Amino acid sequence: MPAAIPPHKQEKTLADGRHRLEMLQLATEGNLSFEVSELELQRGGVSYTFDTITQVQAEHPAAELFFIVGLDSLTILHSWRNVEQLFELCTVVPFARGGEDPARVAEQIQLSKPWKDKLLERMIRIHEIEISASEIRMRLAEGLSIRYLVPPEVEMYIAEHGLYV
Repeated sequence: MPAAIPPHKQEKTLADGRHRLEMLQLATEGNLSFEVSELELQRGGVSYTFDTITQVQAEHPAAELFFIVGLDSLTILHSWRNVEQLFELCTVVPFARGGEDPARVAEQIQLSKPWKDKLLERMIRIHEIEISASEIRMRLAEGLSIRYLVPPEVEMYIAEHGLYV
């Protein structure tokens, strides 16, 4: 689900929401386990996770909601809108990616102890592939290849639309 306007990335140059939506659809079209949502783009404005989870919960009241977040985001989670209420609405599951030191990140988490402990207990380590959207945008801006970092369809879409250059 691409954000209309990501609150913590407002100063960064991002591709237009319709381009980010199309890239997500291209990247996931071969896997029926994924569904791309336009919810935040349709709502418009700054996309706060709390607002989105509240809306999804209202539309699917019987659903058990999980919100997957990169381990690096835990260091700024305290600054998210209504973060403790968000924890009540869904289960936040942090994923540790390659190159991240969970112990170092844990020291930087500025949440009350019960929430911090719950998050760290739920942490899942995924296959360590050191790829980030920031790195992909930087490589494109510098004219470097992103081959093997994104699906070929996404690489072609980015080139066709002149994104991130």
